Amino acid sequence: MPRLGPARQSSWYGLILQYRSNELGGLPVERFYDALKAEGCRELDRPGSTCPLNLLPLFQEPGPIFPDIQGIVTYRPGDFPHAEAVHRDTLKLPVWHREEDLPLVDQYIGAFRKVTERYRDLIR
Repeated sequence: MPRLGPARQSSWYGLILQYRSNELGGLPVERFYDALKAEGCRELDRPGSTCPLNLLPLFQEPGPIFPDIQGIVTYRPGDFPHAEAVHRDTLKLPVWHREEDLPLVDQYIGAFRKVTERYRDLIR
């Protein structure tokens, strides 16, 4: 998680988490995500509207909007494997900031603990 300096204030709209399957025996991010959803983590998200720019249609086929660069500048899936891997393994939580959100935060902490402690059952 990002850490703020003493004179800094958060402006985050979401808490971005990077999933590392190797730390849970190779459990795929999809199985981890589904297990958390089953535990009630309904606000957990796998970002789909944000992605590496090379995966957006505008950068794969710019011709309809920019006819002068048709065939000159195009990107394909796989052109930026690190960015694509980071995106593929990203989970996002909302930033809860109100006192009345604390029970929900505790629920999510409990769900994350349960799923990570029992990840071997999900691998089978």
